[in-house]
Amino acid sequence: DSATFSEARNEPGKKVKITGTFDKTHAVQYNPEVDANLTSFHVIDSKGETMMVQLQDDKGKPMGLEQSESVTIEGSFHNDGTFHSTHLLMKCPSKYNEQKHQLSAS
Repeated sequence: DSATFSEARNEPGKKVKITGTFDKTHAVQYNPEVDANLTSFHVIDSKGETMMVQLQDDKGKPMGLEQSESVTIEGSFHNDGTFHSTHLLMKCPSKYNEQKHQLSAS
């Protein structure tokens, strides 16, 4: 069951799952020299609210994030008002997947 940012904000520290879309109007922030496990990006939830998400993942920046159709993040709000996620699921357009896996005829 998916929550919204406003619902999650009312219960800081409570782990929630939010499904939304990647906000292409904001750049993804990833600085491996500062923190190779931290990626910051914006997500628009089901109610249309945009929120910056700070993803902690030891795999680094998620591949294909900018092309994703929808994202599901798991995490919680911290007391400083930022949303911290430890898990990200992406749904990419099938067109993108086909292009990625298509072998070029030589």
